[in-house]
Amino acid sequence: MQIELTWRSWHGDEPLALDFPDGFAVTVYPPAGGPDIGEEGIRRAFANPIGTPRLAELARGKRSAVIVVDDIARPTPAYRLIPHVLAELHAGGVPDENIKFLMAIACHRPLTRAEMAKKLGEDVVRRYEVINHHPYEYLGYVGETSRGTPVYFSRHYLEAEMRLSIGQISPHGGPGLSAGAKTVFPGVAGIETIYQNHRPGRLQGGLLKIEGNEWRADMEEGVRLAGIDAIANVVVGGRREITGLFVGDLVAAHRAGCKRALEVMATPLPPEPADVGVFNQYPKDTEFMHLGHALHVLNSASRPLVREGGTVVIVSASSDGYGFHSLEGRYMRNEHRQPNPRLAGRNVVILCHTVNQRQLMDSVPKNARLVDDWCGVLGALAEFHPRGGSVAVFPCGAVQLAAER
Repeated sequence: MQIELTWRSWHGDEPLALDFPDGFAVTVYPPAGGPDIGEEGIRRAFANPIGTPRLAELARGKRSAVIVVDDIARPTPAYRLIPHVLAELHAGGVPDENIKFLMAIACHRPLTRAEMAKKLGEDVVRRYEVINHHPYEYLGYVGETSRGTPVYFSRHYLEAEMRLSIGQISPHGGPGLSAGAKTVFPGVAGIETIYQNHRPGRLQGGLLKIEGNEWRADMEEGVRLAGIDAIANVVVGGRREITGLFVGDLVAAHRAGCKRALEVMATPLPPEPADVGVFNQYPKDTEFMHLGHALHVLNSASRPLVREGGTVVIVSASSDGYGFHSLEGRYMRNEHRQPNPRLAGRNVVILCHTVNQRQLMDSVPKNARLVDDWCGVLGALAEFHPRGGSVAVFPCGAVQLAAER
């Protein structure tokens, strides 16, 4: 049997054919998904913001604006939203020469010009100032949160009279779901601000936990201290289509988007634990350090998806290699060292040709097997499951969640 996945987000979004030999019963478990809202849906979202006036009204009397956009590691098709944002700013009277874009890289690597053009659109890069945030330099202090986090943000952000952010809502093990305040904090925050908020054990968070999440509450309070006029948050489907757009207040619009994300990402589960589970990191598969995002459906399920003694196969294009994080990366002060308990007692095979065995992180078992291609996966399956077995395939794991929560 042959199935086809999509991988290599931002690098062609190419098909990947997976052939399974006789003896393996393969079932694909896609998320609920939804149609792309199209240009008309995008227009309606900007015309009907949640909890704020329209952007054009917010812009009246303002002489400058900054648009914060998440980085290339995230699948947000910002280039589809930006023409609408610019139209609103122009209608409100913000001079074109006083609009700048600030890439919310937080502790990740800067974007190249080519990546900025992919994310924002070539015309934007040609016409506007586009800046990579630097978490160590050009920062301004705005105060301290009630949880004791000192709040520093980029002065490019603080100096603008109007502040907007564009991000994508997806599962996250710390603040529950991404985007909202997270695009700005940590996106354009100072290194000590990020460190205190992310310091292991200091603030309680959790996958899909929003209300009562200290981690997220600290972020939202920090952004409110600095001020923000509006956000534009998308929910993407399994092929990076926009299945929802939520414009408006930092919290109200984000929460509406979270509700839609849970609907779109809901994934039916196999009736019994499979012998083999295949989890594709797409559409957040540019960097290997985000490997865990392939497993959101596994981590959000209340029961095992792969039987003990079975095999978890993780597919990661990692087109940009391992990736970089100046706090939580390898050898950094907040380096993650905890193994994923959901993988215990299972064979783990990782398909990725851009990293080597020494780069496997501590979140995967010590005996995890790294292979370069699908033939390597088949070799491992022949060894671990010589008689075949049941296979559950989750084609876009970064935007999939267990439906039975």
